[in-house]
Amino acid sequence: MIKQVEAGNDEVYGGFQDYDKSDLDALIIVAESILKSNGYKNPDNNKFNDIVKKVFVRIIDNHSTNEYLKIEINENKCDKSLIYYPYTADAQYLYVVKGKFVTNFYPLPTVIDYLKLFPDVAKFEKEDILIEDKIENIQTRASQWKDDLKYLSETRENNIQTLVNRNKYLFNDSKASLVWLKFHDEYFLESLVKVFGYVGDKDLLKWVLDRNLNEEEFTKLLFTKTCDNKYIFNKEIFEVMTQADVKSQENYLLFLRGRTDFPKLDDLSFRDAAKINALYCYYATKFTASIERGDVYTFFPKLNDPKFEEEFKKNNYYNLPDFKGLYDDTKSGGIGLPE
Repeated sequence: MIKQVEAGNDEVYGGFQDYDKSDLDALIIVAESILKSNGYKNPDNNKFNDIVKKVFVRIIDNHSTNEYLKIEINENKCDKSLIYYPYTADAQYLYVVKGKFVTNFYPLPTVIDYLKLFPDVAKFEKEDILIEDKIENIQTRASQWKDDLKYLSETRENNIQTLVNRNKYLFNDSKASLVWLKFHDEYFLESLVKVFGYVGDKDLLKWVLDRNLNEEEFTKLLFTKTCDNKYIFNKEIFEVMTQADVKSQENYLLFLRGRTDFPKLDDLSFRDAAKINALYCYYATKFTASIERGDVYTFFPKLNDPKFEEEFKKNNYYNLPDFKGLYDDTKSGGIGLPE
């Protein structure tokens, strides 16, 4: 605590540059106490490991001496290097505490009232932190924790609620925590689906879907790029559409009809592109057929080409029993995608 208070909280002038594993260790003790007092129940190791694998696509090695995994909830998700750096705007790392919970690396003053619990540390903030600017030949005063006490109180409450509700949702299946996260932690929830491809919660999936009915973001829901540069097609998106209420189905149908082309994905071979496009057409057509009567709005016409048909045959129509029939019936008819 003394080291963190003495260093201040100025990101620009290196207030966090000397943090290390010992600082994270100290946070984990505090976080564990906060979670316990808020009714969090630790799952057993197997359940915890399964959830981390299912949600974040990370495998926990119980024989590893590392106590933590670091996860980036952005496009750098494949960077698994274990570094110890506290939570800032540019370092929003999530740390998995094996067998226990997940947390951001919060500096201690952002989760506990350090002046109330440890009043003696106030003396370590009496002197200003002065930074020498050799270019301008001036001294600049760096920010300290005491400068932001009102804001710090609000930050502390939000960090605690985020810690509690993320873990109770992920590991205790708390519906109330999911509701809180929808109002206060939207980026995290959307990242579970759009970055990691987590589609195991239909409630979450529909919420994310309804917020991302635009061309670029919808593609992130449909496909998840793995760390070995492959794409996984998330058919669960169409399952959610099919099971939705009538008003939602109408919105989904209008959106799908308004799309002008197939999803654009990078560096695909013809074989992979054919499969991706075929699955999209198949499930989109199945969805429209489930809610419309009469002529089916089909997405297959652009695949009406012998090279595609040969590829589908070669792959046994992707082991979908009714794929061939649907393709044959609609590849030259229906409305299809606009030219």
